Amino acid sequence: MFDRLRQSLALRLAVPYALVFALGAAALFGELYYLLGNALEQRDQAAIERRAEALANGYEFGGPALLRARLENDTSPDAHSFFVRLINPDGTAGFLVYPQDWIETEVRQLPIPGYAMKREVVRFPQNDIRDYTIAQLGLTDGRVLQVGRLTESRSALLAPLRRAFVVVGAGALVLSAGIGLLLAWRATHPLRQLADTVRRILETGELEARVPPSERRDEIATLARQLNTLLDKNAAHVRVLRETLDNIAHDLRTPLTRLRGTAELALHDTGDPAEVRGALADCVNESDRLLHLLETLLDVSAAEAGALKLNRDRVDLRTLVDRAVDLYREVAEERRIQVIVDQPGPVEWEADSIRLGQAVNNLLDNALKYTPAGGRVTIATRLETGAATIVVSDNGPGVPEHERDAIFRRLYRGDASRSQRGLGLGLSLVKAMVESHGGTVSVSSGPGGGARFLVRLPAP
Repeated sequence: MFDRLRQSLALRLAVPYALVFALGAAALFGELYYLLGNALEQRDQAAIERRAEALANGYEFGGPALLRARLENDTSPDAHSFFVRLINPDGTAGFLVYPQDWIETEVRQLPIPGYAMKREVVRFPQNDIRDYTIAQLGLTDGRVLQVGRLTESRSALLAPLRRAFVVVGAGALVLSAGIGLLLAWRATHPLRQLADTVRRILETGELEARVPPSERRDEIATLARQLNTLLDKNAAHVRVLRETLDNIAHDLRTPLTRLRGTAELALHDTGDPAEVRGALADCVNESDRLLHLLETLLDVSAAEAGALKLNRDRVDLRTLVDRAVDLYREVAEERRIQVIVDQPGPVEWEADSIRLGQAVNNLLDNALKYTPAGGRVTIATRLETGAATIVVSDNGPGVPEHERDAIFRRLYRGDASRSQRGLGLGLSLVKAMVESHGGTVSVSSGPGGGARFLVRLPAP
């Protein structure tokens, strides 16, 4: 389980997200830490600078005496928390005032005036928790006024905040990593189901295995539904392939046996050249029948796979119908079947005349085959809104309702067609050629009985 989790996509998603969260939180804390420290610094400096400016104004107005008097008479709460020193131009201290909590020795050892202040406000530590913050202002008579105060060390003041961030941040990082891993594990659950389904199909050959359906509408659920659809289609193709192979094996057995028997007969020296030539002619006929079967199967397979090349051109469907009627005219006359052509106007369409002509020929051949002697076959073309139709109807026995879908399968032979000579590929070829043009073919019962085949070709 641990190895599976370690190699899983969920962990690879959760870890970077946790790192991004940690970096974002650290950047946010750093920014807040800097802003808070800077705000405290500015607050302390502003208070000292205001005090220094007020004393400097008093000095400029009344000199050292007024400055001393203002310091002695100041009754504000924080008046005695400031350090004040006046430095003469020669570097000596004019006077010094410091709070009670400032130790005198420390005050005298402050690096002022010996320390050259390069900034107006400086801060340096008194101890681990307090800092000296001193501001200086240049006066008009050349003296320098220095005002200072003990302030809290920013490092010491913000130490609890740093510790809190470390503790809370570590807990939040662990919690976010755990929640992220859980959410990623749940989000990738359909992917694991998909992988398990594919593994079952590959390892056990269980073609009926499917990804469990989901009501979600996200990308992974859509992928699972599309995979199930693909597996359904593949299973249907495999089933049809198996049925086709069974049918081919059954349908090839008879002609191959006949071909072998005829060839063996020709091998016997009967002394009659006519018999030998007749046997060879039968072999040729059976060979042509087998070749026609295989070529038709290849055309149907190519059309169903979408690999059949169509040479589309502007063609009048009436021409295809007239050619089919001329081709089967002798068959119809021999069986005394009346062929009625109903084509009131031109039906020009974008189509492959050869492939679509094969479909029309097979429909007419099928109608003539199952129409009794003295019957009637009608073939009609119409141009409708956005589509063209070809209808072939007869007054034969018709197609039972339970066989209407099956008759378009390859090598299917219905009960009524067992006595008819044929390969069982005519209607499957019709369906393949019509669908390769984007159309549909269907069968129903005619108004007066018989079968009615409808070919509908939409606008390309």
